[in-house]
Amino acid sequence: MKVASAFAQLFAILAFLTLGSLMIIVSLHLLAFDDAILKVQEIYQSSWRSGQVGVVGLIFIGLGLAFAKMLVKSGRPNEAIIFQSEVGPMVVSAATLGNAAAKAIKHFPLVKGVKVKVNIIGKNVEIKLRLALWAGGHVPTVLSELQQEVQQRVKRLLGAENQLTVICDVKEIDEAGTGLQDFGNLRK
Repeated sequence: MKVASAFAQLFAILAFLTLGSLMIIVSLHLLAFDDAILKVQEIYQSSWRSGQVGVVGLIFIGLGLAFAKMLVKSGRPNEAIIFQSEVGPMVVSAATLGNAAAKAIKHFPLVKGVKVKVNIIGKNVEIKLRLALWAGGHVPTVLSELQQEVQQRVKRLLGAENQLTVICDVKEIDEAGTGLQDFGNLRK
């Protein structure tokens, strides 16, 4: 159903753009009405011109369908991982994995904020953490402990057969909060 929905949206966008452009052309008198009628008559009278316009129309339709297919494929990442557990097949969504990673990160007072992105490719799961940290701690140690905590929490959901990679991407280290928190202990 997603392909049909994306195609309908794309068609509607192109139709509105075309109609809007035609209305602007008419309102600004860029093309006289008589000239427009003559051009349409020229197309109808010549089979060669009709064929050219038809081929160009088919090319536009083909390009539109190709673009719609790309749009649907790029907007449809793997949203869940399916694996066999002791009790049977299990389905774990990417949102659940992201929530588990975010909950594991809440135990670290040096983390000011985080954005979690989950990529699932087959049985491989990649969790990318975009972090904003408070200054005052040894960053490599904090990131190592953070990765271990996230891996432990997410591995409980996935089981041992799925490969998990946790990537930490530090985007900001904020100096403002250093005097407000005790950074001697990294976990609460």
